[in-house]
Amino acid sequence: MDLIFERYDWIPTEAAKALIRNNGPVLAYIGGKEGAFTGKDHNFLPGETVEKQIIVINNSRVTVECECEWRLGLPRAVKGERKVTIKTGEQERVAIKFKLPETLPPGEYTLALKARFAGGEIQEDSFAVHVLPAVSFAEQKGKIALFDPAGETRRLFERVGVPFRVVEAMADLSGFDTLVIGKGAMSLEKLGPDVGRVREGLKVVVFEQTAEVLERRFGFRVAEYGLREVFHRVPDHPLLKGIGPEHLRDWRGEATLVPPRLKYSTSARFNGAPAIKWCDIEVTQAWRCGCRGNVASVLIEKPAAGDFLPVTDGGFSLQYSPLMEYREGKGMVLFCQMDVTGRSDDDPAALTFLRNIFEYVGEWKPSPFRKAVYVGEPGGRRHLEDIKVALSKDGIDRMTPEDVLVVGPGGGEQLAGREKRISGWIKAGGRVLALGLDEKEANAFLSDKISMKREEHIAAFFEPPGMDSMLAGVGPADVHNRDPRVLPLVKGGADRPLKNVHLLQDDTVKVWGNGVLAEAAGSRVVFSQVAPWHFDHRKQMNLKRTFRRTAFLTSRLLSNMGVSMETPLLSHFRRPVSSRYEKRWLAGLYLDTPEEWDYPYRFFRW
Repeated sequence: MDLIFERYDWIPTEAAKALIRNNGPVLAYIGGKEGAFTGKDHNFLPGETVEKQIIVINNSRVTVECECEWRLGLPRAVKGERKVTIKTGEQERVAIKFKLPETLPPGEYTLALKARFAGGEIQEDSFAVHVLPAVSFAEQKGKIALFDPAGETRRLFERVGVPFRVVEAMADLSGFDTLVIGKGAMSLEKLGPDVGRVREGLKVVVFEQTAEVLERRFGFRVAEYGLREVFHRVPDHPLLKGIGPEHLRDWRGEATLVPPRLKYSTSARFNGAPAIKWCDIEVTQAWRCGCRGNVASVLIEKPAAGDFLPVTDGGFSLQYSPLMEYREGKGMVLFCQMDVTGRSDDDPAALTFLRNIFEYVGEWKPSPFRKAVYVGEPGGRRHLEDIKVALSKDGIDRMTPEDVLVVGPGGGEQLAGREKRISGWIKAGGRVLALGLDEKEANAFLSDKISMKREEHIAAFFEPPGMDSMLAGVGPADVHNRDPRVLPLVKGGADRPLKNVHLLQDDTVKVWGNGVLAEAAGSRVVFSQVAPWHFDHRKQMNLKRTFRRTAFLTSRLLSNMGVSMETPLLSHFRRPVSSRYEKRWLAGLYLDTPEEWDYPYRFFRW
């Protein structure tokens, strides 16, 4: 009989009977520690104690005996055994406890169970114990100011040894390198810190804020939908140092940013169903059933405008990021919606995140900005203007190697005959972003010829690109096309076309996925075959999410190339919300107007 591998911790008798009804008369598995409500805690530090329990359930018609043997695969294995007798309809729990050695190397260690029942049946289960390195907070670089009226972040900093100076909203920040805005520090009505100096080099770290503040004050679209697992989007980012994908799920204890039970109203419009307000629209949402194990409770939808780099993402269609870096001018703002503050029990991965944040921010330096020159159909220019791209007025003939040439459909014809000049400009440091070009147009102005093939595109898979890639922060969900159509997909260089697999490269061309994205000329030329303005969501509702994701994709590619985009975000820190009629989420960060059916968790179950 197969085991159930979810790590249940507490199962009432009736639930237990329902659980095993289709799985045979007896069941043995590894659950959480005694008295807890979850068995999924799996991140530990050397020297800590691992507490679990073996749960044996008898749904047969006779009393059964079971011999349980368990083994934790440390360098010096720890073993144990116990024989239990379970009456019909009952369950027996065997508490097991292991102290990890202080010098235990980081890694994954397996807790294995073998259960032998008197009738001859043998069952096995296992649980992965992930050990992370001990977290130490070295001396931080730069002076840190902390704005934290609620005090939770201050208490965390004092406990782990982060040096800081508490400041008020009206404080002069000119003597500080970094401003930290603590968990729940911002409200709708009160003045906030003036972060305009970000453009001159100030660095700001914003810890967990409520959905109301993120939406109504900062202008983000959000989802208050706790995630118990998030994913790497930039796997080699310094913020993820020492944190693998296996560490980004089922954190210890409870997150405390939102209450365990959903605050909702009963909707007359939806026959008494629980409803919330999202972008001032009444939408239904199922009851929340606790915050235990949450990694991120309030999620930010990736904006279509601005230089936002998602380091982790998750949620519906991976369209949300709980750890996102925003850059404007010479400074940056790091939004950390990962539940690292005020947890009921510290998780080693959360503490590692906290250390990484201060190490990264302390070392962070701005990179040079570039202006964009656009050539192509008018729809592309309007889109770039909508996302506030700094377009150069000098034109093609006055481009410098510090510029980015953005070429939309129709641009190849305008650039034809300039191959040698553009080739020399690229070699000198110029960069090209080609949006929705076919093979003929691309080869009209590029010296290194490209091979394309017109094929239907719906979706493509590729591993997350690294920090040094021009595709950093981009994922397969950003090229998911909900309106299948034939596109010119890049297949490689003209002389050496590549096969259609996840990621291939020759001497000049690197193809991502099925060729919907590609890099050439040492990553100085990037191809994106999905132009966002070609998805008219105003005429066809199901194109809306595709438009949003490809709009984010385009702004991310431009940002990776160094193109600057300004948004109203920095001004929102200082300025309170003037009235309940102010709707900041409608202007600045997104390009479409939200509607009821846009909320992905409408009617979804927890």
